[in-house]
Amino acid sequence: MNMGVNQAQSLRYYVEMALWIWTLSILSCFCITFSRSEELKFFQSATELNHLTVDNDTGIIYLGVVNALYQLTENLVVRIHVETGPRKDNKKCTPPIEENQCKEAVLTDNYNKLLLLNKENKTIVVCGSLFKGICATRDLENITKVTHYVETSGEKSFVASNDENVSTVGLITSLDNDQVLFVGKGNGPNDNGIIISTRQLHEKDGKDIFEMYSDSAAVKSAYHSSSTQQFVTVFEDKNYVYFIFNQQEKQPVNNRTLIARLCKDDAHYYSYFEMDLGCKDEDGSYDHCHSAYVTTPGEELAKSMAQQRQTTDSASDDKVLIALFSKVNKDNGSLKSAMCVFSLRHINEKMEKNRDDCYTNKNTSMFYKLFAVENPCGPHGQNASKNFPCGSEHLPYLLGSKNGVIEKPVLQKEGMNLTAVTVTVENGHTVAFLGTSDGKILKVFLSSTVIEYSSLTIELNKPIKNDLVLDKTQEYLYVMTTDK
Repeated sequence: MNMGVNQAQSLRYYVEMALWIWTLSILSCFCITFSRSEELKFFQSATELNHLTVDNDTGIIYLGVVNALYQLTENLVVRIHVETGPRKDNKKCTPPIEENQCKEAVLTDNYNKLLLLNKENKTIVVCGSLFKGICATRDLENITKVTHYVETSGEKSFVASNDENVSTVGLITSLDNDQVLFVGKGNGPNDNGIIISTRQLHEKDGKDIFEMYSDSAAVKSAYHSSSTQQFVTVFEDKNYVYFIFNQQEKQPVNNRTLIARLCKDDAHYYSYFEMDLGCKDEDGSYDHCHSAYVTTPGEELAKSMAQQRQTTDSASDDKVLIALFSKVNKDNGSLKSAMCVFSLRHINEKMEKNRDDCYTNKNTSMFYKLFAVENPCGPHGQNASKNFPCGSEHLPYLLGSKNGVIEKPVLQKEGMNLTAVTVTVENGHTVAFLGTSDGKILKVFLSSTVIEYSSLTIELNKPIKNDLVLDKTQEYLYVMTTDK
């Protein structure tokens, strides 16, 4: 959702006691409810809020908005404010923007596309929509200090989407004793066509910060006219990195939600595999994912997941993926949203089964090679998937399957979107806080059944954006809303 720069935005949070009561109310079985007399503090920005992140060690809040960055205290008091736009730019021009080379340049708003804490070297990665999505690093304690920014490196430094309507997601992680940045972004009309890439965060082997880790560490879109992507999130687990994104295919028109996985140390992307992530009820599929959250479930939910899969193992190492979806009834235009819960272990098992089927030439009609028409599968031996867990040059790669994982909704709503989710685990109980497009915060208990505590619904009366952050150290809940 994008608004004009003069429309009011707000960041709100509930003080420690309010969230403590919410948590306590679960453990005491409805005995205590949220008190509406609790203090509500807020911070307002004149421009759209884009991203929010919190340093749990210090309680400092970092906020990326259109044309600015903020550093706030845990009480939402502004410590530092930095202007990042507008600047003279044009999406078709290559930076640095010079008047004699880019006569079409006009004052352009700078949408914050990435805001990631790099605690190891005490910096924060900031990427904007200006100048082809070039990124910078700033000092974590004082965001006015730019520690790295280069605008003369050309295409190799174009990281984020330069389209304000196209999402970008990022993850900082370690690789070969260095740190790297995994990035997922849709392919906007004036983007460079790179959808997923691995970027360096250190100068190494003659490469600068934000250059691709290797020339092949990328997924590139060859046909912008055939589909567009909107990324929802990126996360890691063990040796894998995962991306969740929506893909709108144009011929025929079809919306899909996909989950992609690759080995973290696979510099060539031989291991890249994507498949459908489905949420489906008796009336059909929810085809658009709005938000997702991955966590280790509480004991009760873990046991329930094991029982549903008919295993005696409670899968203590299994993680749960909670995703919010929506669909529109094509006949009457009504809106319906749902929450689906996925086992990450089940997702991985399905991916391995699909890889094995492809390598042994089974069910080949379900597979496709990204940006290619031909069937990619063929006989590669019975143990190819096990012998090459991260793929290989002789095996098909950048591989996809229409045979994904489908779950039934555990919670459904009508007439609004479920837009944001965060999860906490207390004393074995798994509790989700959900934001909605009509300005509510719902509290949901996850176990063998899902219970929504209607008495604890908080009404802000403003649409809630994707970032819903629970500060587990201070027990604050931070909520981004918009007036539109």
